[in-house]
Amino acid sequence: MIQAARIVSESVAFSQMIDSVCKTAKAGLCRFYEQSSTELPYSTTLSSHNEWKTHGISIRYAAISQIGIAEWLKTHPEDKAYLPNLWPKIANNHHKITDIGDIALALWAGVVGEKDRCELFAKELSTSWQSQANLCNAVELAWIVQSCTAALSERKALELYIEPILNEARRRLLSLFRPQHNLFQRHNRSGFKEVISRRIACFADQVYPILALSNYGLLFNDKQSIEIAAKTTEQICRLQGPLGQWWWHYDTANGKVCEEYPVFSVHQDSMVPMAIMASDRVTSRNHTKEIKAGLQWILGNNELNQNLLLAEQGIIWRDIEKREPAKVSRSLRALLCVSGLRFLHSLADKCFIGFCINRECRPYELGWVLYAWADHRFKE
Repeated sequence: MIQAARIVSESVAFSQMIDSVCKTAKAGLCRFYEQSSTELPYSTTLSSHNEWKTHGISIRYAAISQIGIAEWLKTHPEDKAYLPNLWPKIANNHHKITDIGDIALALWAGVVGEKDRCELFAKELSTSWQSQANLCNAVELAWIVQSCTAALSERKALELYIEPILNEARRRLLSLFRPQHNLFQRHNRSGFKEVISRRIACFADQVYPILALSNYGLLFNDKQSIEIAAKTTEQICRLQGPLGQWWWHYDTANGKVCEEYPVFSVHQDSMVPMAIMASDRVTSRNHTKEIKAGLQWILGNNELNQNLLLAEQGIIWRDIEKREPAKVSRSLRALLCVSGLRFLHSLADKCFIGFCINRECRPYELGWVLYAWADHRFKE
């Protein structure tokens, strides 16, 4: 593993790092969703003249951004006039939202911001569950558990629609947990083609269940959910990289890392903090050290010794990845993992020439940043 020079001093205050990513996130969200714009962009890059260039459309990313903004405004009401309100655009585009995970995110965005029309998404979630439940992976199940938990906490009137879904989604999510190695596999679907996708789970398959089960456990005093979330937290922390990296793919059959790269900034600055802090909140454990290391990776303690945060532009570069043709090692290493060829798996990790930065920024990362750090109470 390539080691980086420690260009971010260990003495840099934790709060200073948090302030940096939050200020960047606020600036970026304002640029992504300018009040005069009717679009909900998928991503942005910088032109050769250092100008923003947005790409695509994503209601999912808008919903996540709104979740973060709404959570942030609970403790920072002074930013209400500054940050965009995306809820009207999300609600007005409800007919375009057909994926059950996206419906759950939209419901979550509505209830956390105390907005109207939440019942619309609760009804759509109930209807979609009948046809899409068997297609849900760990990520979608976690989003459903989290959104329904938030809805029951904030909107008791929605109980008729969501309580049956919540109970079944939680049961399905727990069935994906592998207690031998304290990781969630991606799904339980059978079939030859599903062997790899079932067993090789991504980092999101761990993080979102931690968040959802921790919050579910807190609301319903459910010890099983809290315990499983805590065990998964301990496992991903044990597997954290030497520079604070949160690796990308895990082999849930042996509890080892399957593919390290790309290392995504969103894991480092928001998804890990929001999940682990939710778990620590209900267990009284403290993983500040691991979370801080992840932030230091963003700010330059990484494979390329480069700060991925562009504060003035409101951008956090998406990831650091291997420099290789056609990203071939990602699929190859997953296949070698499942085949049990550990030597070849390790050898395949050497078949690349250095690293590069993926100079793209997606708004959902900035939304999760605000959600994660809206009400942080950490000791240095």
